[in-house]
Amino acid sequence: MPADLDKLVELQAVDAELAQLKARLAAVPETLKRIDAQLASARQRVEDARAAIKNGESQKRKHEQEIKSLNEQIEKFRSQSSSIKNNEQYKALLSEIAHAEGEIGLHEEKIIEVMLKADALQAQLTAAESALKAETTVINQQKAEAEKEAETDRAGIAQAQARSAVLRKDVDDTLLANYDRILRSRGRALAEVIDHRCTACQVMLRPQVLSNLRNGQEVVHCDSCGRILYYIPDHNVTKVAAGTGIAHQAEREWMFIPSMGTSGAFAVFINHKGNATMKAYDALTGEAIARRVEKNAVCQAIFADEMRDARNLFVDEAALEEKYKEQLPPEVLDDLRHQLPKP
Repeated sequence: MPADLDKLVELQAVDAELAQLKARLAAVPETLKRIDAQLASARQRVEDARAAIKNGESQKRKHEQEIKSLNEQIEKFRSQSSSIKNNEQYKALLSEIAHAEGEIGLHEEKIIEVMLKADALQAQLTAAESALKAETTVINQQKAEAEKEAETDRAGIAQAQARSAVLRKDVDDTLLANYDRILRSRGRALAEVIDHRCTACQVMLRPQVLSNLRNGQEVVHCDSCGRILYYIPDHNVTKVAAGTGIAHQAEREWMFIPSMGTSGAFAVFINHKGNATMKAYDALTGEAIARRVEKNAVCQAIFADEMRDARNLFVDEAALEEKYKEQLPPEVLDDLRHQLPKP
């Protein structure tokens, strides 16, 4: 791939890391806010328990005051009994005393209720205070970890920014401007091509686009998403049957071999189940002119001489070489010819 494009691939990785670090750092205040909210909630539970106990004590004092006042009324009523002159007045006085005593009984019941609740509220307070103490320890540790990670991210951002600046200086200004424009609109400016597809939008590349990309002589854009494309041969390497340990190129690779046949040949190289197969077709007639199979081998090793001066081509039909063993169909032959550079 072009040198500037190679730097852009690294730049994109650095910029992606930089964006991730910035996003993580930007989330720290919200994380600290959430942690503080947890601690505030634990504190509030303690305050609510204390307030409930305080309110119970206040209610108890109120009832006790009412009892005291009613007892005073009863004493007053009884002191008036000596001055009563008739039976009706005496009955009325006894009624007032009985009513006051009944009110005292009600207030005493309320006091008992408050005292019973006080025991439960005290248990709640004890539990809330214990939980607050435990959560304070955990939350302080979480805050310390968040702040430590934030500091690490700041250092990472500084390093990534410095690396980004160095890479940008080494890239052509026009290409860099193109990269930044696509990055702003797409979130990612470059896309790798694997198995004839743009990995960003998953659209299959046209044969000529793929050919231009593999030649590495110019910057190529995806026709679908507009991203800058790059191709790494090693990333189009797969593995054959488990246990063989044989690594090879893409399972099916079409090429033009100028030294084969009278006017060159279109050849397909196939790696399958540990076997390497080459099938060649005359570039003018499409007739099959060669077929070779090697067991426990890979094409790039066993057919190295044939592939050395070959030109990569593209055929978008996986089973083509199985369906047409003796003759390439005219439309495929024509397509392959059009992928060759003009003489």
